[in-house]
Amino acid sequence: MHEFQNLHSTNKTRIQEFVRGHFYGHLDFSLDKTLFFFIAGRYEFSNKGADIFLESLSRLNYLLRVHRNDMTVVVFFIMPAKTNNFNVESLKGQAVRKQLWDTAHAVKEKFGKKLYESLLTGQIPDMNTILDRDDLTIMKRAIYATQRHSLPPVTTHNMLDDSADPILFNVRRIGLFNARNDRVKIIFHPEFLSSTSPLLPMDYEDFVRGCNLGVFPSYYEPWGYTPGKL
Repeated sequence: MHEFQNLHSTNKTRIQEFVRGHFYGHLDFSLDKTLFFFIAGRYEFSNKGADIFLESLSRLNYLLRVHRNDMTVVVFFIMPAKTNNFNVESLKGQAVRKQLWDTAHAVKEKFGKKLYESLLTGQIPDMNTILDRDDLTIMKRAIYATQRHSLPPVTTHNMLDDSADPILFNVRRIGLFNARNDRVKIIFHPEFLSSTSPLLPMDYEDFVRGCNLGVFPSYYEPWGYTPGKL
């Protein structure tokens, strides 16, 4: 059991890193109070039960908001569709996340060195002066880069037929646009997962281990067929 718990923790951390980038500028929910759900398989909107899954997510979002629950549910739709590439906003989100990570580590290294040297002299450092003006400027620039005037995208790719896509059409109908007050967030990843992806570099098996729940409400297949064949 410890092995599976460790694998879940490791892969969940990787998913959290992706979510941090995808929702940059709107990351006003706690990842410690976030559950990751997913549905995956061939893109058969009704046969695979994506239709009733979206309806249930709409009702779940309503109930969480009405009861002022601080839990957030991030739901992944992993179903291949016709696209021409990753969308710019999704790639930018991961770039912003990496830039913030690099900035935090650079400042941490300088902070740690000054703290170490101060302690060696037997003094408690003045926290108001341990960060110099350059450090503050770098951090302010990093924070400015996280400003976002649009909502986080629902899909990670540029869809070839956005207006007629069943998932996106129904997302618009039920109004799950990843707004700040939505407790259910949607991420449609219209291709199968791969560890070589520049956006979400995870194989399906690792991704599944990192999630909290997989939902497969297929109309015509016995339980286990869909998740077992992916």
